[in-house]
Amino acid sequence: MKKNQKNFSDYLKNPFLSGTIILTLAGFLTKIIGFFNKIFLARIFHEEGLGIIGLISPVMILTHSLCASGLQNAITKYVASCGVSKKEQGYGYLYTGLLFSLALSVVTTLGVYHYASEISIYLLHEERCASLLRIIALSFPLASIHTCLNGFFYGRKKASIPAASMLLEQSFRVLIVYLLYAFFAKQHIKLPLAASCIGMFMGECASAVFSCILFLSDVGKQSHSSSQASITMQKFKELFVLSSPLSLNRVCISLLSTAETIQLPQMLIRSGLSTSQALSVYGIFSGMAFPLVMFPCAITGSAGSLLLPYISEQQAQGNSKRIHQATTLTILACFLLGTGFMIFLLLFADLLGTILFHNEAAAKQIRALAFVCPFLYLSGMLNNILHGLGKTFLTFLFSMLSLGLRLFFVFYAVPMFGFSGYVYGILCSQIFLDLLLVLALRRYIIYN
Repeated sequence: MKKNQKNFSDYLKNPFLSGTIILTLAGFLTKIIGFFNKIFLARIFHEEGLGIIGLISPVMILTHSLCASGLQNAITKYVASCGVSKKEQGYGYLYTGLLFSLALSVVTTLGVYHYASEISIYLLHEERCASLLRIIALSFPLASIHTCLNGFFYGRKKASIPAASMLLEQSFRVLIVYLLYAFFAKQHIKLPLAASCIGMFMGECASAVFSCILFLSDVGKQSHSSSQASITMQKFKELFVLSSPLSLNRVCISLLSTAETIQLPQMLIRSGLSTSQALSVYGIFSGMAFPLVMFPCAITGSAGSLLLPYISEQQAQGNSKRIHQATTLTILACFLLGTGFMIFLLLFADLLGTILFHNEAAAKQIRALAFVCPFLYLSGMLNNILHGLGKTFLTFLFSMLSLGLRLFFVFYAVPMFGFSGYVYGILCSQIFLDLLLVLALRRYIIYN
């Protein structure tokens, strides 16, 4: 018994396993906070306001994909490879990546801030987004600092710091919006949409400051030579070679997602709705119905973060049987979870729409989107299995094809059938994506 307890405690002391557990718990808590924040925003800004806020999200995602996401992975890889013996070089990779990321984000900030009106009118087709974009643009450099420092801490196997910063960011975002709401309510003034963006900006400020303080504390404990920790062209080349394919993949996916988000309200207008009605329908989808449908992804996402390293380990050991077992159990568990949640949404859609969002239209969208659940949760987990097997290009290709199919429905089905055409597109694209993923994993599904 003591031996088993000792072995279990040894497992928990493993920085990789303990870090994964910490990140999983933090990710789960962050998604729960984010979900209830969506409910709060839905009650404050209502349908049209949520639609306007939803239009700026692609700009944020696209900017992050371009400026920081690929560099974070590259910094993590090189800092980890430096290990204990070459800690000084790890600082050099961080400083080089941080400088590059900050340069990109500052240029992007200036561009978005200066051309906010043009982006709002000609790209987003909604001039009320201009003031929101200017606020969000100010957070781009902060997000770059936060992301690069997270990459450094991941490389040092200090996952608790990125986990804490993630929770801090989400908590500050919600707290600031609530405080602004309370202040404006006392003045009997309607809360402006800009409050949501101020909350996002303050959340990035909090996480960036928190990460910087802990990094400076880490630097203060080390005595590293300036030559090893310096910014060099060689380090820049290494980071660029590794990060550019990752960034390119994410930028391509972000561009398709951006096109979908921008064009959906426009195609709803073509179906016969007014601009206000189209934004309201989109706001109900992005701010009410879809976050509820995505809520179980807090569970599957956490499980997926544990599944990915497990698959990688079994592949390294050549253990196909374990990969087969994990794959088949994943398919079964996700299908059961999705089917169960689908039945739950179908039975209680009216109750959920009324209690959570005080909106009857949300109940209709929840019921329509319920059929997507079994396929939606499965695709995320199967993606993690392929990532664990090192098939990142396949997942990128499949995601592009799935988004392309959904975009086809946006352009051709939505003008004919209205929002129902978009629901058909989500359902068909998810089924198509799952089929591609299953075919890619057929070796581990049909075993012996």
